[in-house]
Amino acid sequence: MTGEEKTGLRDVVFYQLCVKFVDNEREIPDESSEVLYYSLQIGHHTGIIDCLSEKIRCPYGAFIEVVEALPHASVPRYKLEGILRHGEIQIDKTHLGSLYPAISDLLSKNPSPYSFSDEAKALLLGLSTALDAIREQPGVYLMGRLVVSG
Repeated sequence: MTGEEKTGLRDVVFYQLCVKFVDNEREIPDESSEVLYYSLQIGHHTGIIDCLSEKIRCPYGAFIEVVEALPHASVPRYKLEGILRHGEIQIDKTHLGSLYPAISDLLSKNPSPYSFSDEAKALLLGLSTALDAIREQPGVYLMGRLVVSG
């Protein structure tokens, strides 16, 4: 852990898929192009570059505030705690069934029984909006990361 990380200068950032494109800088031989397009059809990312843009940034403390408000041993809490365990997580359409109701529930209970900071409220609203985007376009996903701020 660096000195900056020890002093708590960390943020949690969620990036959202904004563009996908095929890396075609190199000429793809005709005999290989069929394999490439087939792999795209079945969901493999061979030769695909995902471009992500920052959608949500919050202080580490606000992220912890939201995580601790989720029920212990719940799937949504475990998923978000992945940022603490691994430094990053991916949220896609397969996580909507557990995360969306949990985030909606926390938003509907605010301010009681939880009294969230403004940063935690902004995180919850941002996650709700991002999950809506995934629901509308299942190919969209989020990448959450723990980053040193500054």
